[in-house]
Amino acid sequence: MSYDLLTRPWLSVRTGDVREEIGLRELFERAHELTDIEASPPPGASGLWRVLTVIAARVTGLDDMTLSDYEWGERQAEVLERGAFDQEAVEKYFGKHEGRFDLFDAGRPWLQDPRLREECKGRSGVNKLVMSRPAGNNQVWFNHATALDPPPVPASEAVFHLLTQLYYGPSGQCTPRVVSGTSGGNSKAGPLRRTISFHPLGRTVFESLVAGIPPAYLCDSGGADLAPWEAEELPDPLGVPPRPSGLGGVLAGRFQHAVLLEPSADGESVVDAWITWAWRDRELPAEDPYLVYQQNKEGSFYARQADASRALWRDFDSLLLEDIGDEHRRRPAVLAALEDLRGTLLPVLRVRAFGFDQDGQTRDKEWTVGVTPALLALASDIRVARAISDMRQAAERVQQHLRWALRDVWIALNDPSNGDGKPQRKDVSEGPWPAQGAYRYWARAEGIFWRRVRERRFDSVVDDFLRLGLEVYDEVTDSAGSLPRAKRAIELKRGLIYKARAPIGKASRTSKTKERV
Repeated sequence: MSYDLLTRPWLSVRTGDVREEIGLRELFERAHELTDIEASPPPGASGLWRVLTVIAARVTGLDDMTLSDYEWGERQAEVLERGAFDQEAVEKYFGKHEGRFDLFDAGRPWLQDPRLREECKGRSGVNKLVMSRPAGNNQVWFNHATALDPPPVPASEAVFHLLTQLYYGPSGQCTPRVVSGTSGGNSKAGPLRRTISFHPLGRTVFESLVAGIPPAYLCDSGGADLAPWEAEELPDPLGVPPRPSGLGGVLAGRFQHAVLLEPSADGESVVDAWITWAWRDRELPAEDPYLVYQQNKEGSFYARQADASRALWRDFDSLLLEDIGDEHRRRPAVLAALEDLRGTLLPVLRVRAFGFDQDGQTRDKEWTVGVTPALLALASDIRVARAISDMRQAAERVQQHLRWALRDVWIALNDPSNGDGKPQRKDVSEGPWPAQGAYRYWARAEGIFWRRVRERRFDSVVDDFLRLGLEVYDEVTDSAGSLPRAKRAIELKRGLIYKARAPIGKASRTSKTKERV
């Protein structure tokens, strides 16, 4: 049984408006012609771009951890100037690892562990593989693929579900696995679980891949630089996980789950799966170069979590600034390295974000994808980048005060105190108005934000957001009616929104930025 990802047409790509499906080898041969890869679901696409980045680094030599900062930048510029991947290098790499990209290979299926067939007493089921399907005792809501009738998954789609499990899989109970007398039925979370990652997006797949290769010297931790398909032997599940090092180790060597897919009789789909733990020992930490990191109260940095309700533009300043004062955020390392391309590729690069809103264990809420305008070059002007950050913070400050105002007016209208003093009822919640206000506010605040960024106009930014906040406040509270009691409460609480202005004597950096930065 064979499904060779190098030659089988499983990747959906686009050249302008023309769409087609190709294999992995053709993708690298024609990367300079292809506009983009259309991969779904977004978590699977996030994993795919990391895998492709490892391969791109191998065939360009940008995986060399001995190169200095300057030398690595020079090599990246040379690769971009060439305009395409070297065909001989592509063939040499895939020839060296021939057979390792077969999804259903008996001995070394791609990114899978064939030993699970013997080490697991039971199977996990194909519904467990697809995160959008109900599995086990979960309720059936949007997908009616029950355990009694699990539809097969086409092999071309199963690849992305495999990647989703490996990168974003849950922690906790899993299919039991017995290795050399040691059994276990729980696993640790995948390395990207509940995160949002940011990837450079060029005009072609070639540009996206080369710009998306992080400097290799940032990933040198002294361990072996190997992706799973490059290792000679399968890992020892009872041993110590390898120290993540190099692009292969950091981007594709930190999986905490072991997976095996069961192909259909014709080898065109997946009909079953095993999903279990990969290691018993603790994993070794590593920072992913596509994530935003922020500091906690203890001074440690952690990856920013995905939030499906948070629009991408609210993280735009995190892509420009190395440190943001209000939350001590660090931008992704791959984007920080792109500043050397400011005279060539940087002005046309956009950023694509893949997020998966999850909890730390088993609950999967929603995945998201978004693309920024080609404005990364703004990072080269620190005054503009700071002004953009101040504008984002002003928008959030106004929304916070709008939420308080809507909460308080709702309580006032539903409590005998009518907002005078402490509420007399303890069972009055903040009500539905704050959520309604947030939905209306953020949808329109984005237009204000991008318009001012395009115009490079950062003066009096809080005024635009204040006007929007007041408009939304009136719209949401309009349903309260015109009784004097309601009007009184609405007008009393309106003043909370005005308090979003910067306190006197503590003017923000925005006020110092004058008319145009």
